[in-house]
Amino acid sequence: MKYTPLKLVFLLAPLVFSFAVGQDIFIPEVPKLTTLFHTTPGLVQLTLSLFMLAVGIGQLIVGPLSDRFGRKSIVLLSIALYTVGSIAAVLTESIDVLIFARILQGFGACGMMVCAFAIVRDLSEGNESAQIYSYLNGAIAISPLLAPLVGAYLDVSFGWRAPFLFLAVLGVAIFITIALLLSESIKEKNKNMSLSGSFKDYLRIIKNRQFFTFNFIAASALASFFTFFSVSPYILINILHVSETHFGYYFAIIGIMFFIGSIAAGKLSLTLGINKVALVGGVLLFLSGVIMLLWTVLIGTSLWSFIIPTAIAGIGGAFMMGAGAGGALEPFPDIAGTAAALLGASEFLLATLVGTVALLQPVTSNMPLAIVLTLLGGLSVLLVFPYNKMATKRRDVLLNGG
Repeated sequence: MKYTPLKLVFLLAPLVFSFAVGQDIFIPEVPKLTTLFHTTPGLVQLTLSLFMLAVGIGQLIVGPLSDRFGRKSIVLLSIALYTVGSIAAVLTESIDVLIFARILQGFGACGMMVCAFAIVRDLSEGNESAQIYSYLNGAIAISPLLAPLVGAYLDVSFGWRAPFLFLAVLGVAIFITIALLLSESIKEKNKNMSLSGSFKDYLRIIKNRQFFTFNFIAASALASFFTFFSVSPYILINILHVSETHFGYYFAIIGIMFFIGSIAAGKLSLTLGINKVALVGGVLLFLSGVIMLLWTVLIGTSLWSFIIPTAIAGIGGAFMMGAGAGGALEPFPDIAGTAAALLGASEFLLATLVGTVALLQPVTSNMPLAIVLTLLGGLSVLLVFPYNKMATKRRDVLLNGG
């Protein structure tokens, strides 16, 4: 079946959206779970960190499997696992079972996401694929716009289990939609897949300089967002005393900016190209961190010192994620599932590591987030800037017949 870019975005958006909403709808509840389950903040943080870790590690398995057995069968199995994890969270009475349920959700979400990105690579290439990835990121931006707000009101109205019931219903709806409307996108499945073959494929991908460069850029953006997701309830609710029901309004600001950035990145990818879009994104992320760092040191933590820099980071991160995915997967049309898996695993492993380290000490100001934005934005610029110059020089040589 032939899909236009717009139709492909609408069909695949729920697959990537489910990961984001599975994380964001739960965030307003995080500060009070310590009391509800009579546990420690460290164990509660595992419901976020292990979800991300499961999404990251699971992709290394799901990617090659989708190359071998096809995207549709793997994505349907992943949706089912996501739904089962959501139901388990609804029924749990202990923090240990909740953590396990979140891990199941994470493995399900990883399969949905890696298959969605691999399908894009199956059906498009080059700047067009970067455009579609950016528009899918725009769909992800709907989550921070709505999910924390929906989660907070469901929690206040029906209790903490209600958001997980919402996710279970969402999983069922997505399963039906994909089963009816999605066709298999692989023209020829990798029937020779083996453990040694998968290892060689991963080794080939890792050695590719273009993959390394753009993979780091995309991973830095996601790590920045995950750190924001992790520290925002502590800053807004505990430090700035924003009510739980109003938390979603402030949280939505980064979603709005991420959505705007994703749409802009999608359009600019076709005119400026992947390299320049990634560079602009890195510069914006770095600037957001510097502004937050200086503002916090000179004036202190406030709504404005938190919101304005994160709004800038939302645009920069959107540029980096769309261009990063397009640039990283471009060299691997024959093993798009495996490449998408390694891309996703790298993103989520770095996000888990950075987010966990940022919360090793109690959050008492904007400083953990400011440091993460500054470091990752700066490193991304340093990495992509020489690559951008090298790619431009190579293009000029080809145009001049060299």
